[in-house]
Amino acid sequence: MRAPAKINWTLRVLGRRSDGYHDIESLVSPVSLYDDLSFSAAGEAGVRLFCDVPDVPVDENNLIIRAARRLAEVSRVSGGVECRLTKRIPVGGGLGGGSSNAASTLTALNRLWRLDWPVWRLAEVAAELGSDVPLFLHGGAVIMTGRGERIRPARLGWQGWVVLVFPGIPVSTAAVYKAWRPAGERSSGPASGAGHPGESEPGVLSPEQFAKTPSGAVQWMEWTFNMLEEPALEVCPVLGELVRRLTAMASRPVRVSGSGSTLFTAFDSRDEAERMVDMVARELGLRAGVVRPIVRAEAQTAARE
Repeated sequence: MRAPAKINWTLRVLGRRSDGYHDIESLVSPVSLYDDLSFSAAGEAGVRLFCDVPDVPVDENNLIIRAARRLAEVSRVSGGVECRLTKRIPVGGGLGGGSSNAASTLTALNRLWRLDWPVWRLAEVAAELGSDVPLFLHGGAVIMTGRGERIRPARLGWQGWVVLVFPGIPVSTAAVYKAWRPAGERSSGPASGAGHPGESEPGVLSPEQFAKTPSGAVQWMEWTFNMLEEPALEVCPVLGELVRRLTAMASRPVRVSGSGSTLFTAFDSRDEAERMVDMVARELGLRAGVVRPIVRAEAQTAARE
């Protein structure tokens, strides 16, 4: 299985819920940066995980283990399984690597154990594991609502190249959400200086409008927004200076991906994107890469709301 990363083109936080989560609305694309996972049946019962990155947990703190155990429980499968994970998506980078791994685990074991469950049924298990897990079951851009468990497939009006910049600083999603405050309680003005539409500002496109509106990369990035950006920069102040410098280098907005710390921006041509990667390495000494949004190959059944 190839488990893709994701970026949030728009991310609106609507408020805290009584269950401790937050209601959100977000247009999300999986992108062509992948972890690789391989699964095989094992003679011993239970789940064993091996990873090429020593710092990645291989116990119940890893969503792969939790996804496999939960699917075994609800499907009443008693056989053992081994998973080998080759990690390329940065941990704590706001790219959804752990959630993508969990979704790939559900998909792989659905085949390995010959369950033949439809996507909506896997999505019910996915929603128990984490808010971002269901989106990765659908193979293309989606609009997420609720705490992330409600999914509607979307088609992007822009197709081009995305530069991901990896500061190498893990940021805690829980800490960023804890730092989030409603619009009336925030400091005035965007922390990044790159433009940050808020929920109280008129003219902000809905995810549906954003997804369907054709545009060039610069305008596309001008329409993006992330309401976790300000709290992410509060939790990790060094990101603010990086956003400012990258915005000047790219001559277009640069956004925090999810809760951070990965940063991204868009280009209409691969040559432009590659030049940006070279500039980031030369001037900032940071690793960066070029990816594309993944387009859904065929229609799939949406998760039940």
